[in-house]
Amino acid sequence: MAELPHIIAKYSPEPGFLLLIIFLFSFGKSVIFISSLLPPASITLMLGIVAGKPVLADTHVWGAIALGAMLGSVLSFHCGALLQGRAPWRWLPARYHSALHKAKSALQQKGLALLFISRFLAVMRYTVPLVAGMISLPRKQVYCACALSAGVWAVALISVGHMIPAT
Repeated sequence: MAELPHIIAKYSPEPGFLLLIIFLFSFGKSVIFISSLLPPASITLMLGIVAGKPVLADTHVWGAIALGAMLGSVLSFHCGALLQGRAPWRWLPARYHSALHKAKSALQQKGLALLFISRFLAVMRYTVPLVAGMISLPRKQVYCACALSAGVWAVALISVGHMIPAT
């Protein structure tokens, strides 16, 4: 594991391309249809952060992560809005309907807090914005919660990335 930062630095791409990769992984980990195809966010983004330490400013890395995460959550929200009223959960067995109703009620009552917290929980990162779109939470509030949580999430990832030694 100690050799990993050296390997990353030796084979890292150009700074602009590296920022694009960081953005795309951050975006992808926030979109329901893409996230399941990618490796865990913490691993992929940490590799990008460590690889970029010698050549990228923290503010650029923060911007790439935060913007990708925010746009991914907003896309998930709008996908949910497209599914609004179509009840895509009808295929679930009846015993799950009450749990789904409770989840919808909690999101309607505490939507902004749940949107913020969900950023830090793997599967919830894209499912909560999706459900928020399905139940028509106010767009402006969802955008604000997604932007704030994405910014804090980016700071947290960069902070952890600084604990890993660079080459």
